This record gives sequence, structure tokens and C-alpha cells, in this order.
Amino acid sequence: MSTGATERLADQLSGTPALELRRGASLARLSTFRIGGPAELFAEVQEERALLALLAAARRAGVPFHLLGLGSNVLFPDEGVGGVVARLGGRLRAIRIRGRTVSAGGGAPLGQVARRAARAGLAGLEALSGFPSTVGGAVYMNAGSYGTEMKDVVCSVRLVTAEGGRCRKSMADLEPAYRRTNLRGGGAIVTRALFVLAPGDPAALVARIEELNARRWQALPSGQPNAGSIFRNPPGDYAGRLIEACGLKGATLGGAQVSPKHANVIVNTGGATAADVLGLMRRARDEVADRFGVVLEPEIVLAGPLADRFVT
Repeated sequence: MSTGATERLADQLSGTPALELRRGASLARLSTFRIGGPAELFAEVQEERALLALLAAARRAGVPFHLLGLGSNVLFPDEGVGGVVARLGGRLRAIRIRGRTVSAGGGAPLGQVARRAARAGLAGLEALSGFPSTVGGAVYMNAGSYGTEMKDVVCSVRLVTAEGGRCRKSMADLEPAYRRTNLRGGGAIVTRALFVLAPGDPAALVARIEELNARRWQALPSGQPNAGSIFRNPPGDYAGRLIEACGLKGATLGGAQVSPKHANVIVNTGGATAADVLGLMRRARDEVADRFGVVLEPEIVLAGPLADRFVT
């Protein structure tokens, strides 16, 4: 897939420091679902000023911009994604520790930050260590696990706005709630987050991380590509319980299957398409709504046109 505007954008940005561009990169290879067509233009952004240059050029050219984290909670369309798909790297993945504070780039894997902090004798991130997200993605959705949410450990964040501005905000400014902040839909990108943690014993903290991660992975299917939880838990209940109560554990469509191990996970059994996954999602949504009157909302990101296709 290619459009003249994106081609011209790629030519214009060629040679920009700290910006690596690649046409037609496979999104399936960048997603834990192993599903999706090519990115029209893939960008590895290694510094904040390169991100600003990319956003400004895309805005002027009218080219869509999509930010990719670890690819662990996203479903890409089979036809691929037009415009720019960008990922933060380089200095935007850097982790620095000073005293009780940890400064981490928005592109840094949250699990890596947690382990670095634990080895430095800083406590607070152990419960989040198994969350498969970048720091920026975890802030964006106020990720939580085992009773700890990002709002509990993040002091402030640095943002680049869709209009090209830069600012720093406290976590409270982002109005964090269950699996969401006010960053949703605004286009701002988290380029750095500052954690303030408590002192602890490094060996005990690392052991706690291993314990929690073993518990987490024991409850989830392994060995088959997936994107973790498909739906958000509705208030006072669990999406997996509702889907299982509808008898959908093990249900299949093409190469996609509702995991027999966890009903809120869809796995790629081999050759699954985005259409297969979306079809199972619609079936689960509709049957849960009919039986329980509960409307399940996707927790995974439905990229490109998939969000509209899910609704219809």
C-alpha cells in the first residue's frame, strides 16, 4: 500500500537525525497477535526533537499518524495501516535512576523499568512488572495489576502534543481512572515518566517480581500468539466470567479461538486474520449483552478502521 502524500513525507524526512524510516514494514511481526498487513511507513523515533519533526511533517501533509508500543495489546487490520506507524526508541527508551526516583522514556518496556528499580533497591513497581507495555502506553491507560496502578507510582510525565507543543504534567493532571486517563483521544505522546519509589531489599523485590510473573503467566495461555485481555472488566464483574458463562470458551472462527484457558483472551492458532478475531469479539459482545445486559468494551486497541468495524 502506498500513497503519494506518504511517499513525499518519507522523502522529505529522509536523513532526519534520530529518525529511521522503513516502507512496508510487516505489522504482524510487530504485534504479539502476529496479525496485520504492512505499515505504509514505519518510523523508529530516537529523540524528542525527531518526534516533533515527524509529527509536524505528518500534520502538514495530512498523513495519519499512529503510535505503536510493544504491540502487545493491538489488533492491526489485514490490509495494513496507511500513513505513519511510529515507535519510540533510542533516548526515548532510556532509564535513569537517582536516589528514590526513576526516570524512564515513554518507549521503555515497563517490565524492564521494574526490574532495574528492584535491583537498585526501589520498591513499588513489582506488581506492574509483568504488564506487557511501554511506560508511555501504561501511563496512557493507567495500567494496573495486582492492586497497583500507574497513578500510585508515577509522579509526573513529559508530553509532546499533537500540535507540536511540549509540557510536563503531574499524574493527577491526567485524571487517572480505571484503565483510562484524559490522554485518550487527545493525541499527546508520553515521552518520559518520573517514578518516585520506596526503598526496599533488592533480593526480596526481585523474588517478588518472579513470584507475581509466574502467577500471571500461569493464568494466561502460553505458546500461542495473543494480545492478552480482549475486553475491559465491567464494574463489579469480570469479562472472562461473563464470556465463559455464555459457553464461548474454545469457540473458533477461522484461525482465531477464544482460549480454553481464559475466556477473555483470543489466541491465534495459526493463520488467524483480523477479521477472524473481530468476528469472535462481536460474538462475545453480543451474547454477553443478550444474556446479562452488559456491554463489553474492548481493552485492546483496534487499529485503523477496525474500531468502526467492531461497532457495526
